[in-house]
Amino acid sequence: MRLLKVLTVLLATGSVIALVLASRATPRPLTAIAAVQPVMNFGYVRVEGVVTAYPTFSREDKFLSFRVWDGTGELRITAYRAVVERLLAEQRIPMPGDRVGVEGTLRIRDDEPALILNAAEGLSIETPPATPVDLAALETMALGERIRTTGQVRRVRNVGRALRVISIRNGDATGDVLISSGLPVPVALPAPVAGQWIEVTGAVGEYRGARQVLSSQVSAIEAPAAHLHAIAELNSSLVGRWISVEGAVSDLRPFSRGMRVDVTDGSGATITAVMFDSVWQALPFSTTLSVDDRIQVHGELGEYRGRVELLPRLAADVRLTGSP
Repeated sequence: MRLLKVLTVLLATGSVIALVLASRATPRPLTAIAAVQPVMNFGYVRVEGVVTAYPTFSREDKFLSFRVWDGTGELRITAYRAVVERLLAEQRIPMPGDRVGVEGTLRIRDDEPALILNAAEGLSIETPPATPVDLAALETMALGERIRTTGQVRRVRNVGRALRVISIRNGDATGDVLISSGLPVPVALPAPVAGQWIEVTGAVGEYRGARQVLSSQVSAIEAPAAHLHAIAELNSSLVGRWISVEGAVSDLRPFSRGMRVDVTDGSGATITAVMFDSVWQALPFSTTLSVDDRIQVHGELGEYRGRVELLPRLAADVRLTGSP
Protein backbone atom coordinates (compact mmCIF):
# COMPACT_ATOMS: atom_id res chain seq x y z
CA MET A 1 0.00 0.00 0.00
CA ARG A 2 2.80 2.41 0.92
CA LEU A 3 4.60 1.68 -2.34
CA LEU A 4 1.38 2.36 -4.21
CA LYS A 5 1.03 5.77 -2.54
CA VAL A 6 4.63 6.66 -3.44
CA LEU A 7 4.09 5.63 -7.03
CA THR A 8 0.88 7.65 -7.15
CA VAL A 9 2.66 10.79 -5.87
CA LEU A 10 5.54 10.33 -8.33
CA LEU A 11 3.12 9.84 -11.20
CA ALA A 12 1.17 12.96 -10.26
CA THR A 13 4.35 15.03 -9.88
CA GLY A 14 5.66 13.81 -13.22
CA SER A 15 2.35 14.65 -14.86
CA VAL A 16 2.50 18.22 -13.50
CA ILE A 17 6.09 18.68 -14.66
CA ALA A 18 5.24 17.31 -18.09
CA LEU A 19 2.25 19.66 -18.29
CA VAL A 20 4.39 22.67 -17.38
CA LEU A 21 7.07 21.75 -19.90
CA ALA A 22 4.48 21.16 -22.58
CA SER A 23 2.80 24.50 -21.89
CA ARG A 24 6.14 26.31 -22.17
CA ALA A 25 7.01 24.51 -25.39
CA THR A 26 3.66 25.35 -26.99
CA PRO A 27 3.73 28.76 -28.73
CA ARG A 28 1.24 31.11 -27.12
CA PRO A 29 -1.12 33.13 -29.29
CA LEU A 30 -0.06 36.71 -29.86
CA THR A 31 -1.92 39.35 -27.85
CA ALA A 32 -2.41 42.86 -29.22
CA ILE A 33 -1.46 45.42 -26.58
CA ALA A 34 -4.65 47.38 -27.23
CA ALA A 35 -6.63 44.23 -26.37
CA VAL A 36 -5.26 44.03 -22.80
CA GLN A 37 -8.14 44.49 -20.32
CA PRO A 38 -8.32 44.63 -16.49
CA VAL A 39 -9.98 41.18 -16.46
CA MET A 40 -6.70 39.80 -17.85
CA ASN A 41 -4.81 40.67 -14.65
CA PHE A 42 -2.33 37.86 -13.81
CA GLY A 43 -2.88 36.32 -17.24
CA TYR A 44 0.12 34.87 -19.08
CA VAL A 45 0.42 36.42 -22.56
CA ARG A 46 2.83 37.02 -25.43
CA VAL A 47 3.33 40.37 -27.15
CA GLU A 48 5.59 41.52 -29.95
CA GLY A 49 6.70 45.00 -30.94
CA VAL A 50 9.49 47.54 -31.10
CA VAL A 51 11.36 49.10 -28.17
CA THR A 52 10.63 52.84 -28.28
CA ALA A 53 12.86 54.29 -25.53
CA TYR A 54 16.00 53.63 -23.55
CA PRO A 55 15.42 50.97 -20.87
CA THR A 56 15.47 51.85 -17.19
CA PHE A 57 18.19 49.82 -15.56
CA SER A 58 19.65 49.38 -12.08
CA ARG A 59 22.49 46.94 -11.54
CA GLU A 60 22.31 47.39 -7.76
CA ASP A 61 18.58 46.66 -7.55
CA LYS A 62 18.70 44.05 -10.34
CA PHE A 63 15.87 45.84 -12.11
CA LEU A 64 15.12 46.32 -15.81
CA SER A 65 12.17 48.05 -17.48
CA PHE A 66 11.50 48.94 -21.11
CA ARG A 67 8.53 49.91 -23.27
CA VAL A 68 7.20 48.07 -26.32
CA TRP A 69 4.98 49.47 -29.08
CA ASP A 70 3.12 47.03 -31.37
CA GLY A 71 1.19 49.47 -33.54
CA THR A 72 -1.95 49.24 -31.37
CA GLY A 73 -0.55 50.44 -28.06
CA GLU A 74 2.44 50.59 -25.73
CA LEU A 75 3.22 48.27 -22.82
CA ARG A 76 5.81 48.47 -20.07
CA ILE A 77 7.90 45.32 -19.54
CA THR A 78 9.69 44.72 -16.22
CA ALA A 79 12.20 42.13 -15.05
CA TYR A 80 13.76 41.49 -11.64
CA ARG A 81 16.65 39.79 -9.89
CA ALA A 82 17.65 36.44 -11.45
CA VAL A 83 16.07 37.28 -14.80
CA VAL A 84 18.05 40.52 -15.02
CA GLU A 85 21.27 38.76 -14.02
CA ARG A 86 20.69 36.18 -16.77
CA LEU A 87 20.01 38.86 -19.40
CA LEU A 88 23.16 40.73 -18.36
CA ALA A 89 25.26 37.57 -18.55
CA GLU A 90 23.88 36.87 -22.03
CA GLN A 91 24.24 40.54 -23.08
CA ARG A 92 20.58 40.64 -24.07
CA ILE A 93 19.41 44.06 -22.95
CA PRO A 94 16.82 45.53 -25.36
CA MET A 95 17.78 48.84 -26.97
CA PRO A 96 15.62 51.38 -28.82
CA GLY A 97 14.73 50.07 -32.26
CA ASP A 98 15.04 46.39 -31.32
CA ARG A 99 12.09 44.18 -32.25
CA VAL A 100 11.21 41.98 -29.31
CA GLY A 101 8.89 39.14 -28.40
CA VAL A 102 7.96 38.94 -24.71
CA GLU A 103 6.08 36.33 -22.71
CA GLY A 104 5.11 36.99 -19.14
CA THR A 105 2.46 37.74 -16.55
CA LEU A 106 0.22 40.76 -16.86
CA ARG A 107 -0.11 43.05 -13.86
CA ILE A 108 -2.76 45.74 -14.13
CA ARG A 109 -2.89 48.44 -11.48
CA ASP A 110 -5.00 51.59 -11.73
CA ASP A 111 -5.90 50.52 -15.29
CA GLU A 112 -2.22 50.71 -16.29
CA PRO A 113 -0.98 47.35 -17.58
CA ALA A 114 2.56 46.04 -17.30
CA LEU A 115 4.09 42.70 -18.21
CA ILE A 116 6.40 40.84 -15.83
CA LEU A 117 9.14 38.91 -17.62
CA ASN A 118 9.20 35.73 -15.52
CA ALA A 119 12.13 34.04 -17.29
CA ALA A 120 14.96 35.15 -19.57
CA GLU A 121 13.76 32.61 -22.13
CA GLY A 122 10.58 34.66 -22.46
CA LEU A 123 12.45 37.45 -24.25
CA SER A 124 13.59 37.33 -27.87
CA ILE A 125 15.46 40.24 -29.50
CA GLU A 126 16.08 41.11 -33.14
CA THR A 127 18.06 44.22 -34.13
CA PRO A 128 17.03 45.38 -37.63
CA PRO A 129 19.63 47.02 -39.91
CA ALA A 130 19.73 50.82 -39.77
CA THR A 131 18.39 52.74 -42.76
CA PRO A 132 20.63 55.61 -44.00
CA VAL A 133 18.57 58.84 -44.02
CA ASP A 134 19.17 62.56 -44.33
CA LEU A 135 18.64 64.49 -41.12
CA ALA A 136 15.90 66.43 -42.92
CA ALA A 137 13.86 63.21 -43.12
CA LEU A 138 13.91 62.57 -39.36
CA GLU A 139 10.43 64.03 -38.76
CA THR A 140 8.92 61.63 -41.30
CA MET A 141 10.36 58.46 -39.76
CA ALA A 142 8.28 56.05 -37.69
CA LEU A 143 8.86 55.82 -33.96
CA GLY A 144 11.27 53.01 -33.14
CA GLU A 145 12.69 52.81 -36.67
CA ARG A 146 16.46 52.29 -36.74
CA ILE A 147 18.30 54.88 -38.82
CA ARG A 148 21.81 56.17 -39.56
CA THR A 149 22.34 59.88 -40.16
CA THR A 150 25.02 62.58 -40.00
CA GLY A 151 25.22 66.13 -38.73
CA GLN A 152 27.41 68.81 -37.21
CA VAL A 153 27.44 69.17 -33.43
CA ARG A 154 25.96 72.54 -32.50
CA ARG A 155 25.36 72.17 -28.78
CA VAL A 156 26.04 69.62 -26.03
CA ARG A 157 24.19 69.55 -22.72
CA ASN A 158 23.73 67.07 -19.90
CA VAL A 159 20.26 66.21 -18.60
CA GLY A 160 20.74 64.75 -15.15
CA ARG A 161 23.64 62.38 -14.59
CA ALA A 162 22.80 59.71 -17.14
CA LEU A 163 21.62 61.52 -20.27
CA ARG A 164 23.48 63.71 -22.75
CA VAL A 165 21.72 65.65 -25.51
CA ILE A 166 23.66 66.62 -28.63
CA SER A 167 21.98 69.07 -31.00
CA ILE A 168 23.13 68.60 -34.60
CA ARG A 169 22.57 70.39 -37.90
CA ASN A 170 22.92 69.36 -41.53
CA GLY A 171 22.01 72.20 -43.85
CA ASP A 172 18.60 73.56 -42.89
CA ALA A 173 17.73 70.46 -40.84
CA THR A 174 18.31 70.22 -37.11
CA GLY A 175 17.69 67.50 -34.54
CA ASP A 176 18.66 66.13 -31.14
CA VAL A 177 20.71 63.01 -30.48
CA LEU A 178 20.41 61.36 -27.06
CA ILE A 179 23.18 59.36 -25.42
CA SER A 180 22.39 57.37 -22.28
CA SER A 181 25.19 56.51 -19.88
CA GLY A 182 22.88 54.60 -17.54
CA LEU A 183 22.97 51.39 -19.60
CA PRO A 184 25.08 48.24 -19.14
CA VAL A 185 27.03 49.16 -22.31
CA PRO A 186 27.15 52.98 -22.62
CA VAL A 187 27.49 54.57 -26.05
CA ALA A 188 31.17 55.38 -26.66
CA LEU A 189 32.01 58.83 -28.00
CA PRO A 190 35.04 61.07 -27.67
CA ALA A 191 34.14 64.29 -25.87
CA PRO A 192 31.90 66.01 -28.46
CA VAL A 193 32.95 69.48 -29.55
CA ALA A 194 30.76 72.11 -31.18
CA GLY A 195 31.55 72.12 -34.88
CA GLN A 196 32.52 68.41 -35.00
CA TRP A 197 30.73 66.21 -37.54
CA ILE A 198 29.32 62.89 -36.32
CA GLU A 199 27.56 59.84 -37.68
CA VAL A 200 24.76 58.51 -35.49
CA THR A 201 23.08 55.11 -35.50
CA GLY A 202 20.01 54.61 -33.37
CA ALA A 203 16.24 54.54 -33.18
CA VAL A 204 13.73 57.31 -33.76
CA GLY A 205 12.23 58.65 -30.55
CA GLU A 206 10.04 61.62 -29.72
CA TYR A 207 9.99 64.38 -27.14
CA ARG A 208 7.25 67.02 -26.97
CA GLY A 209 6.16 66.27 -30.51
CA ALA A 210 9.65 66.48 -32.05
CA ARG A 211 11.52 63.46 -33.40
CA GLN A 212 14.97 62.70 -31.97
CA VAL A 213 17.59 59.95 -32.31
CA LEU A 214 18.11 57.54 -29.41
CA SER A 215 21.66 56.57 -30.25
CA SER A 216 23.30 53.17 -29.95
CA GLN A 217 26.48 54.19 -31.77
CA VAL A 218 28.11 57.58 -32.41
CA SER A 219 31.38 58.22 -34.25
CA ALA A 220 33.28 61.28 -35.45
CA ILE A 221 33.56 61.75 -39.24
CA GLU A 222 35.24 64.14 -41.66
CA ALA A 223 33.23 67.25 -42.49
CA PRO A 224 31.57 66.91 -45.90
CA ALA A 225 32.26 69.50 -48.59
CA ALA A 226 29.94 72.47 -48.18
CA HIS A 227 27.50 73.49 -50.89
CA LEU A 228 28.55 77.07 -51.60
CA HIS A 229 25.99 79.64 -52.65
CA ALA A 230 26.65 82.46 -55.11
CA ILE A 231 26.28 85.68 -53.13
CA ALA A 232 24.49 87.40 -56.04
CA GLU A 233 21.67 84.84 -55.77
CA LEU A 234 20.94 85.50 -52.09
CA ASN A 235 17.72 87.42 -51.45
CA SER A 236 14.91 87.83 -48.92
CA SER A 237 13.11 84.70 -50.18
CA LEU A 238 15.94 82.67 -48.60
CA VAL A 239 15.77 84.31 -45.15
CA GLY A 240 15.93 81.63 -42.45
CA ARG A 241 17.82 79.17 -44.66
CA TRP A 242 21.29 77.86 -43.78
CA ILE A 243 23.71 79.36 -46.30
CA SER A 244 27.42 78.84 -47.09
CA VAL A 245 29.54 81.36 -49.00
CA GLU A 246 33.22 81.78 -49.77
CA GLY A 247 35.09 84.88 -50.84
CA ALA A 248 37.59 87.59 -49.99
CA VAL A 249 37.23 89.89 -46.99
CA SER A 250 36.48 93.35 -48.45
CA ASP A 251 35.81 95.25 -45.20
CA LEU A 252 35.79 94.81 -41.40
CA ARG A 253 33.61 97.08 -39.26
CA PRO A 254 33.47 96.61 -35.47
CA PHE A 255 30.21 97.27 -33.62
CA SER A 256 29.26 97.21 -29.94
CA ARG A 257 28.67 93.45 -29.83
CA GLY A 258 31.10 92.09 -32.39
CA MET A 259 32.36 92.53 -35.95
CA ARG A 260 30.73 92.97 -39.35
CA VAL A 261 32.78 91.32 -42.06
CA ASP A 262 32.01 91.98 -45.73
CA VAL A 263 32.68 88.99 -48.00
CA THR A 264 32.94 89.39 -51.77
CA ASP A 265 32.97 86.42 -54.12
CA GLY A 266 34.27 86.05 -57.68
CA SER A 267 31.18 87.65 -59.20
CA GLY A 268 31.83 90.87 -57.31
CA ALA A 269 28.72 90.48 -55.15
CA THR A 270 29.11 91.21 -51.42
CA ILE A 271 27.32 90.07 -48.27
CA THR A 272 27.92 91.09 -44.67
CA ALA A 273 28.64 88.36 -42.15
CA VAL A 274 27.57 89.56 -38.70
CA MET A 275 29.83 87.92 -36.12
CA PHE A 276 28.78 88.53 -32.54
CA ASP A 277 31.43 88.39 -29.82
CA SER A 278 30.60 84.76 -29.00
CA VAL A 279 31.75 83.91 -32.54
CA TRP A 280 34.31 86.63 -33.27
CA GLN A 281 36.32 86.30 -30.07
CA ALA A 282 36.46 82.51 -30.42
CA LEU A 283 38.08 82.68 -33.88
CA PRO A 284 41.78 81.79 -33.70
CA PHE A 285 42.48 84.32 -36.48
CA SER A 286 40.25 87.20 -35.32
CA THR A 287 43.22 89.43 -34.41
CA THR A 288 44.98 88.86 -37.73
CA LEU A 289 42.08 88.73 -40.21
CA SER A 290 42.47 91.47 -42.80
CA VAL A 291 41.15 92.67 -46.14
CA ASP A 292 41.78 90.25 -49.05
CA ASP A 293 41.99 87.19 -46.75
CA ARG A 294 39.72 84.44 -48.09
CA ILE A 295 37.16 82.95 -45.72
CA GLN A 296 34.29 80.49 -45.82
CA VAL A 297 31.23 81.40 -43.77
CA HIS A 298 28.21 79.26 -42.88
CA GLY A 299 25.18 80.70 -41.18
CA GLU A 300 21.52 81.57 -41.18
CA LEU A 301 20.44 84.15 -43.72
CA GLY A 302 18.81 87.16 -42.07
CA GLU A 303 17.62 90.56 -43.15
CA TYR A 304 18.37 93.98 -41.67
CA ARG A 305 17.08 97.27 -43.03
CA GLY A 306 16.16 95.71 -46.33
CA ARG A 307 19.49 93.95 -46.88
CA VAL A 308 20.26 90.26 -46.40
CA GLU A 309 23.13 89.33 -44.11
CA LEU A 310 24.72 86.12 -42.88
CA LEU A 311 24.64 85.12 -39.21
CA PRO A 312 27.18 82.44 -38.19
CA ARG A 313 26.35 80.94 -34.77
CA LEU A 314 29.63 79.19 -33.85
CA ALA A 315 33.31 79.85 -34.41
CA ALA A 316 33.32 76.61 -36.41
CA ASP A 317 31.03 78.34 -38.94
CA VAL A 318 33.88 80.61 -40.06
CA ARG A 319 37.01 79.18 -41.69
CA LEU A 320 40.08 80.90 -43.06
CA THR A 321 40.80 79.43 -46.51
CA GLY A 322 43.61 81.62 -47.78
CA SER A 323 45.70 84.78 -47.40
CA PRO A 324 47.08 87.10 -50.12
